[in-house]
Amino acid sequence: MKRTISKVLLTAVTAAVVLSACSKVPEVSKHIPKSAGVVLDLNAKEITQKLATNGLTMDKLFSAVQTKDSSEMMKSWKDAQNAGIDLKGHFFVSFVSDSSSYVTATASLTDADKFEAFLKKNEKNFTLKSGSDFKYILEGESKGIVAWNKSTVIFVSDFDPNNLRNGGFPSSNSTEAYPEEQVDSAATAVDSAVATPVALVTADEEAATQHMVRTVDRLFHLKKDETAGSLEPFAKMLKENADVSIFVNPNALYGSSMFAMVPANFKKLMEGTYYTATSNFEKGRIVANGTYYMGKEIARIYNKYGKKEIDLDMLKKYPSQNVTGFISYAFDFHMVGEIVKSTGMDGVVNMFLAKSGLSMDDVLNAFEGQFTYVASDLAIQKKESKYFPGEFSEEPTAKWIFNMKVGNKEAFNKVMTSPMMKEMFTKEGDRYVYANPAMAAAGMPAVSITEKFITVGSDSTLLQDYLAGKGSIKLPEGIESKVKGSMMGGYIDMEKALGVIPEDKMNSEEEKGILAKLKNLMKDATMVTKNSSGDVSQSEIILNFKNKDENSLVQLINFGKDAAQAMEAKKAREKSMEDSLFSSSVDSAAVPATSAH
Repeated sequence: MKRTISKVLLTAVTAAVVLSACSKVPEVSKHIPKSAGVVLDLNAKEITQKLATNGLTMDKLFSAVQTKDSSEMMKSWKDAQNAGIDLKGHFFVSFVSDSSSYVTATASLTDADKFEAFLKKNEKNFTLKSGSDFKYILEGESKGIVAWNKSTVIFVSDFDPNNLRNGGFPSSNSTEAYPEEQVDSAATAVDSAVATPVALVTADEEAATQHMVRTVDRLFHLKKDETAGSLEPFAKMLKENADVSIFVNPNALYGSSMFAMVPANFKKLMEGTYYTATSNFEKGRIVANGTYYMGKEIARIYNKYGKKEIDLDMLKKYPSQNVTGFISYAFDFHMVGEIVKSTGMDGVVNMFLAKSGLSMDDVLNAFEGQFTYVASDLAIQKKESKYFPGEFSEEPTAKWIFNMKVGNKEAFNKVMTSPMMKEMFTKEGDRYVYANPAMAAAGMPAVSITEKFITVGSDSTLLQDYLAGKGSIKLPEGIESKVKGSMMGGYIDMEKALGVIPEDKMNSEEEKGILAKLKNLMKDATMVTKNSSGDVSQSEIILNFKNKDENSLVQLINFGKDAAQAMEAKKAREKSMEDSLFSSSVDSAAVPATSAH
């Protein structure tokens, strides 16, 4: 909620006082329905314990920043401490789509009486009502409902994906239609130029209210097999007890109006697929792990085309010792074709390609599904404008190579000689070149296209060195072994990427200081996706910090605190300058009037 519950829940996540508790699947999760398409879990206990262990308390943080916003957050934190909310528990935010789409926030209570007193004090139009075995109030600003029993609080608000400018929530002067309680359309339809009668508006609002009451009633009394916890991927995610977790159920999402156009065949194809991701703030790094659970049909397609591993030779022959980053992928494009066919859209694709004498299979067969992109020597250089000779500007530059492996030669040649491609490329000997030499002069990248590889480079010298194998890439220790055998591997040297940003181009001393601190914060990041084990695929992203001895969350918060202080100092300095200029202009305007006397 914008002014009460949401602020308290948010503050509780980031500012709760640490208390010891046993690690277990949170009891409050039993109020999340299996029809939830997305569930976000914030583990307040783990997060705040890491802050407190490193000596970072909210009192110190708020007093250090000393801004209007921090004062508001400080007040909200104090409210949260006295609101009866379990500050050492889990906070769930879910997007649900069944009879209608709505967002729900769920948390545990330690003292229901304190929570009721908190609402009574802070909610402007507090009117206490009772459900079957719970109490509730209507929250006017978000047009939602806050319901609670002795141990749990649930906030529910309708979500309209067509109203994203308002965060998806209904505006304070709108009414929403609920399928189960919708009043007769003939009775409510009025001419757009005529105001809706008050009685009909009231009827709509009452229908909406009753719908939400029934929704929270159902959430409080879900049977075990109706909960998200009955889904194995969700249950496994919770047992990991991560700092932050997210669960995605694609089929549940497809029930919302946002995905109304998704073909029924595709929905059937995705049955039984789920995605979970967990993130943990560790010393010197953030570790995010993703798990993709394939349904029966998706697993069948995956297993049909086998497991591919990235071709490290395509990466290792890159001729630079100053690599900024790379990404390598091994993916059989026939899987995409199989998915398109399963939706019945292959006919449309083939109809489009037929104009060039091709079929979808021709395109899929032409490429093996191995590609690598490598960038190096990132820098800021002064360049002359192509359109305004004599004018120069500083622009980021880098050397790079994109290399893609060809599949079936016959299919590849058919694609390259098709009307779709012949305007751009023509064959000379055993390779394809630009059909118009002026294209290269116009700034098109250097290319080498043969029946084995399509290789594109930032410049012809780098391209030829890469093709000739003149040199080998230099990667940080452990990166090659980390990505070896994976279907996707990536790396970015954030220290180098941030290091080229010129501090002297910042608009103020404060911004220079923030940039300097940012450069001293991040080191690098790695990304890996492993081939599936059965019907499960695992991925990992690690963001490394320069300081390996301090928790990454503490480092981020300290950086944010320093940035906030710097920007407040900038605002104060600019205001002082404005006040001084205003004062000078007033004094100068007053001089003639004085001299006239």
